Amino acid sequence: SFYSMFYTEEVGEHVVQVCRTTPCWLRGSDSLTHAAQDHLGITLGQTTADKKFTLIEVECLGACVNAPMVQINDWFFEDLTPETTIKLLDDLKAGRPVKIGPQNHRVHSEGPMGRTSLTGPPSGPQCRDLSALGAPPPPPPK
Repeated sequence: SFYSMFYTEEVGEHVVQVCRTTPCWLRGSDSLTHAAQDHLGITLGQTTADKKFTLIEVECLGACVNAPMVQINDWFFEDLTPETTIKLLDDLKAGRPVKIGPQNHRVHSEGPMGRTSLTGPPSGPQCRDLSALGAPPPPPPK
């Protein structure tokens, strides 16, 4: 099945979904897949003997600006390298806390210059705040 949250077989405690869409692939998602396979001793679609990890590849996880990334259960881990991927897997296996989001020093998806747009509150009125416009328009003729 192409549904990434529909499993026909038992999965591990941590389902590691490596994004393989073009932005992640261009930024090295193949190396994340190979590092995870080598480190866990499994191939794609398999689960470790201790039932801790299942490794799969999925299509776009929606954080292309922070590629490459993986989703593990409900958490996104971005700006990964093979080394940070292995550390993440080791921390999860040991039950240590993990840092969700970018695994480098990036804040969310900000570039090296920091936030450069949307730096202040939006000018009004908000799209759903129509009170400043007065009464609603009449309904269209039938």
